[in-house]
Amino acid sequence: MKFKKIFLMVFTFCFTMAAFGKNLSFYSITDVGYNFGSDFVSGGTHFAPVKKIYDGIELSETLKGIYTIPVPFGESQLVKDNKIELTGAISLTPVSIMPRASISFTPVAFLNFSAGADIGTAWKVLGIKSISCHDPSTNEYKMQRPFETWYYNAWLNATLMADLAFIWPGDFHHVILAASMEVNYSGLLNSKDDDEIFQWQTTSGKTRGAGYNSTFIIGYQLPYKLNLVGLKLNKSGYFKKSLSAQYENFNIDFSYTSLGAFCSYNFSEKDSLFALVEFQTRRSFTEFHDDPEKEPLMNYSGHEWIFKRIGFSYSHKF
Repeated sequence: MKFKKIFLMVFTFCFTMAAFGKNLSFYSITDVGYNFGSDFVSGGTHFAPVKKIYDGIELSETLKGIYTIPVPFGESQLVKDNKIELTGAISLTPVSIMPRASISFTPVAFLNFSAGADIGTAWKVLGIKSISCHDPSTNEYKMQRPFETWYYNAWLNATLMADLAFIWPGDFHHVILAASMEVNYSGLLNSKDDDEIFQWQTTSGKTRGAGYNSTFIIGYQLPYKLNLVGLKLNKSGYFKKSLSAQYENFNIDFSYTSLGAFCSYNFSEKDSLFALVEFQTRRSFTEFHDDPEKEPLMNYSGHEWIFKRIGFSYSHKF
């Protein structure tokens, strides 16, 4: 499918929803990530100290439209705000573009179900092979053609939420707990085989197949402009256990873990800023290396913890 058709589909969806008036909201979300650099350290599980205070900046701009359909099941606090949300969005980074669509349903205040799909393409900028496949014959990633090769991701998600203030009312009693579990299936359209390893945007070591993404949050909500502080734990990976023989030691079902501290600041009813300091894991290998392109043919040996980034997300409601 050509990019113009996808672009028109997303925005036709958004502007068609505009006819429904007050139930439609539009947002602009600007994400910035400031990355730190750590040398690769061979051996088992360990922490790799920061060696570079700057290792790149990640930028993303997302335009999103949400149409809300109220579906209250009664007057109880648990069900009076039940709703269905239809979302259309398009995200642009310096190396990629990705339209998105999703639907979510909140049957009770503490539970949400959602499903959606993304499809995007990318181009090469400043040496970043943003949509590329690993070639084992050269042990390098080979850039694919933009707007001919597409990355896709379809997902299902369930989120449980709890607020201490529900059973102990009070402005300073909002201890927030949330746990979400997502299952997804992602890959490249117009790629050669199921067992290839590819890079999407700035993330290498991906493959086609089913995966998971689970997130756990504990936070404290305040009645001030600085309205939320907390901790976040995330784990993600593939269910697939192995690839073809040439990649047998890469450990494709490696579980990525990230741990972060966050806060949220409301400038007004329409503008807010979310900030995150994040540590992450990546694969470590028995061999010494300094080039991620070589990793698919190396021998996995454990987890390597790094101080990854400081991230900011600014949201504006139109």
